[in-house]
Parts: sequence; structure tokens; C-alpha cells
Amino acid sequence: MKVTKVIASTIATIALAVTFVGVGFFACIAPPVTHVLANFFSNDALSPFDRTQLVQVADATRDYSFGDHDKGDLFRTIYQVNIQYRQEVIMAGGSMPEMFPSLDVVTDANDVKQLGSAFAGASELYCYSTDTVSHLDDCYAIERTAFIALAVAAILAVAGLIACGVAGRKRQVGNVVMASGIVVLVAFVALGAWAIVDFNALFTTFHRLFFSQGNWTFPYDSLLICALPTEFWIGMGAVWLVASALVSILSIAIGVRLRK
Repeated sequence: MKVTKVIASTIATIALAVTFVGVGFFACIAPPVTHVLANFFSNDALSPFDRTQLVQVADATRDYSFGDHDKGDLFRTIYQVNIQYRQEVIMAGGSMPEMFPSLDVVTDANDVKQLGSAFAGASELYCYSTDTVSHLDDCYAIERTAFIALAVAAILAVAGLIACGVAGRKRQVGNVVMASGIVVLVAFVALGAWAIVDFNALFTTFHRLFFSQGNWTFPYDSLLICALPTEFWIGMGAVWLVASALVSILSIAIGVRLRK
């Protein structure tokens, strides 16, 4: 019986901790978070596009990476902001920059192949390269895997808590709930300290872990980096940390109460 309680408690603690981390992850990739952070941090100083246009690209990028994964919507958004930019340049009496997308080849803005042809060979200042789209595809695959992992963790957590409740009553459940919150808080405090000391090192390590194929580095003035600069990702990390921390603190409070 004692071994059963230990096994159930361990499984439930780990599964619940994973669930809390997952809650923070899905909070930070929510559409409103991307929109708000992009409004604050999109780098229009380095981009030919203005802040509003970059936010449109950021929202479409989020949807492609963590939402409906519709390449047509992503490419149309990039096409539309380039159309707007070209109109602004022409109205100002200027000429189109070198390596600007070949927008005139597009006769149907709903044709993904035509949009891809328009962007082929163009500068990353104005559109996404093949490597960029490939990176976003990897992000989508990770998000899908994370969703499945979170669902499995949540199921295991519930099953483990039920087993603990049967074996050890409320006090055992309280131990698990409290321990899970503490584990997540300690981990996030450590990661937060690392981010404060050297965010670039944390960012690089994270990407090397999840994008080992290496397609995650882009020109500093590319459309992707201007729409989603380092400050944007710091904000995303902060939302992730705060959301997971709040759930963990609540868990600790519930655990303390159940232990009494």
C-alpha cells in the first residue's frame, strides 16, 4: 500500500507540474497576447513597414504557428502589407526598392502558389523566406505535440490525485498539490533568474533544444524579427512565467488547506 501511494503521488506530482507549465504556455500564445505585445514591441524603426502593418504580420504569424496553420492567410497578409507599402512609396513619388517582391505576378490573391512566386527571391525585409516558413512549421508541430502532452498530463494528474485520495485521503492529495506548485515555482524562478542575467543565452538554449536542425536564426532586420523582436519574446516569456506561477501559487494554497 505504501509503495502504491508513493508511485501515485510521484506520477500525480509530475503530471500536475507539467499541466501548470502547459497552462502558462497556452496562455502566452493566446491571440490577444501576441497582438498586445506586437503593438508594444514591433520594430518599425528597422522595417519598411509601419507598426500597424507589422502587428498584422505578427497576428498572422501567430495564427500560422499556433492556430489554424493556413499558409494562404499568412501569405495574403504579407502580400497586403506589401501592396500598402508600394502604394505609399508611389504616392510619395519614390521608386520601388531593390529585391522588392514581384507583386504583379499575382492575379489571384487566394492562390498560395502565386503568392509564393511573388516572394521568391525577394528580400527578407518584405516577406518570409522558405527557411522562415519552415521554422514556423516546426513551431506548429511543437504546439501540436505540447497540446497532446498537456492533455495526457492532465489525465494522469486527475487519475493520480484520485488514487492519492483513495489511498491517503485529503492530506495526501494536499501533499501532491502543494509539491507540484513548489516544483513549478522553483523551476520558473531559476529560469527567470537566467533570463534576467542573460536572456539571449536562455533563448539560444531553448531554440537549440527544440529546433536542433538550426533553422531559427534570421537577419536582424528581416520581417519576422521586426514583427517579433527580442523584446516581444521577453514579454511572451513573462506571460508564461506569470500564468504558470499564479496557477502554482493557487495550487500551493489549496495544498496547504487540504493538509490541515
